Amino acid sequence: MSEPTTAVLLRAAELTASGKPRQAIDLLRPLVAANPRHAEAWCRLAAAHLDLGEADQALDSAKRAMILDGEPAWPQRLAALALSDLGRHQEAAVAARESVRRKPGDWRCYVVLAEVLADSPDGAVEAFDSALHASQLAPTEARAFQVLGDAALRMRDWGTAEHAYRTAIKLDPSDADSKANLATVQRRRSAKPAPVQLNKLQVWRALRMLSLLLIGGGLLALVAGMPRPTPYLGFFTGALVLCCVVVALRLRPFKLLFGLRKLAVTVSLLAASALILTGWTVALLFGATTMQPLVLSWLCAVVGGALVYVGGGRKR
Repeated sequence: MSEPTTAVLLRAAELTASGKPRQAIDLLRPLVAANPRHAEAWCRLAAAHLDLGEADQALDSAKRAMILDGEPAWPQRLAALALSDLGRHQEAAVAARESVRRKPGDWRCYVVLAEVLADSPDGAVEAFDSALHASQLAPTEARAFQVLGDAALRMRDWGTAEHAYRTAIKLDPSDADSKANLATVQRRRSAKPAPVQLNKLQVWRALRMLSLLLIGGGLLALVAGMPRPTPYLGFFTGALVLCCVVVALRLRPFKLLFGLRKLAVTVSLLAASALILTGWTVALLFGATTMQPLVLSWLCAVVGGALVYVGGGRKR
């Protein structure tokens, strides 16, 4: 490499790093025109285009570098980032994986893979693994830990995210993005989940339906079981119990039902009615002939149904 060429490449790298990618492009274009087989120059040009958000031009330059003899993974990384900016996420992932394959010991390849997988709906786990591997390969690089924090944040792994962002800030105290993301992680980590609210209207409707099933079904069972019930009646009451279970699922969360006194009494009576009916059904299938448990179940349902009517049956 001639000395003037080396100087141009170094100057272009400095301009891009200092936020002047347009000047870097103006410097590199004459160089690639005069040296079209210079792979590093094409890569520098692609990087400058990426910084300007010119993904199409960056991709073209990266492709030119791919077919030349040069750094094996750098053009693939640049192409992956350009493809990601263009919304071609599957192709970006392919290019990033190829960069890893070509240079598995380069932490930057894993960082790029994690970045492009972040835009894939099913790439969160692989992105996290790639970022974690990058941080292990480069424990002194703030960028590796910043990307690891981002990947952990997307997976709601608050502990890993906080550790990664703290490490990134320690390595680069001027890293404003990591500081902002660390604050976000701490806020989400300390936030308490909103208390579950009881939908009283839905609860009263479910209780009304449950009481109607137990009262009406129990009355039919009483009539059908006179004067002496048979095991066949157990199939009917078993189906009745199953319907009650389906309706009772609408009462969740169950632990909140006992927060209100009237609800607690009503639910207890209807639950007792259903449990007695269940026990009597099982006994009936095994040959029991008594009707007393069914009568007790029906009476509990009647009292519970009356409380339902008084407590919530008239509300609209």
